[in-house]
Amino acid sequence: MLKFKQDVRLRIDDMMMQYRIIDTSKPVVVTFAPGCEAIDEKIMDENKPLWGFNFLSKEKINTISFVHIGKNNYYQSREFEAFLEKLGDELGIFPERIGYGVSRGGFAASLYANSLKLDRVLLLMPLSTYDNQVAPWDPKVQKASQNSPHPASNKDATICRVPLTVIYDPLFKADRLHIERYASVVHKLILPGVGHRIPRALQDMGLLKKVVLDFIDNKLDTEAFPRLIRERRKLSYYYRNLLSDPTQKLTLKRKFILYSHKLRLQLANIEDQPARIVSRFKQSLYKRQYFAEGWQNRLQHFTAQRSLVIGTAMIFC
Repeated sequence: MLKFKQDVRLRIDDMMMQYRIIDTSKPVVVTFAPGCEAIDEKIMDENKPLWGFNFLSKEKINTISFVHIGKNNYYQSREFEAFLEKLGDELGIFPERIGYGVSRGGFAASLYANSLKLDRVLLLMPLSTYDNQVAPWDPKVQKASQNSPHPASNKDATICRVPLTVIYDPLFKADRLHIERYASVVHKLILPGVGHRIPRALQDMGLLKKVVLDFIDNKLDTEAFPRLIRERRKLSYYYRNLLSDPTQKLTLKRKFILYSHKLRLQLANIEDQPARIVSRFKQSLYKRQYFAEGWQNRLQHFTAQRSLVIGTAMIFC
C-alpha cells in the first residue's frame, strides 16, 4: 500500500490522506486534524497540504496526515476504520509509530491508536467521545450529535490502550472531563487559563513546534513544562478566559487583580491593539457567515422536504 520517497494523496471514503515516507529506519508520525481544518467537498484544493503534513515532512520526518472532508465529519467512517486496520499492519516496518492529534483529531488519534499499533500519542485538548449520552456536559458533543451523518456516532476513544501524553486546560470543564475518561494517560501537562485554545496558546508562546518535535524525539521535558508556560500571562485571552469565571470562584479581589494585569498588558502593547481589533472583527464576520450558511442549508432542506410532501399529497389525492 505505502509508496516511498514521494508525496501521495489518497481519498478514503470521506477522509483525505497525504503522506511521505523518507526513511523506514526512523519513526513515523500519524496526524489527525482538528475540526477547524476540515476540507470542503465543493472547493477541495488538491494542492493544499493537509494539516500537519508540511510541518513534519519539512523536518525530514516520516509523515502520514489525515483530514476529514466536511465540517460535520467526526472520523467515524467504517471504510476509513477498515483502512486503518490494514495500515496498522504496514506500519510494522518502522521502529516506532507515533500519533498526534488536536481536539477532534485527538479523538481520532486515540480512537484508532490500537488499530494503527501506535507506540505513543500526543493529544492536545482531545475529545474522548461524540456520544451525547456519555458527554452531555460538552456543547461540541451535543452539536455533533445533531449534525453527524452517522446516526450511531457513539464510538468511544477511551478504548485506547496506547500511552498518552495530553495537554489541556484543567479549568475548562469539558476538556477536563474528557481527559478524566482516559485510562492510558501517562503524562498530563496542564496549561491553565487558555480554554480550548491549547495549540494557539503554545504557538503564541513560541512553544508549539518545540513541544511537538521534543515529543517525537522522546525528549519532552514534562517537569519543565510549568516553567515554560509562564509566558501565558502575556496573552490577552488568558485574562479574558479567567475573567469569565470558569471555576465559579472569582472574588471581587481576584477580578480586580486580573483586570489590572490585563490593562497593563494592553498598555504595554497599545500599538498592536488596532490590528487585534481588526482580527477579532474578521473572526466575528467569519462566524456569522458560517452561521448564515448553516441556516440557508437548513432552509433549502426544509423547502425540498416540504415540496416532496406536497407533491406526494397531490399524487394520493
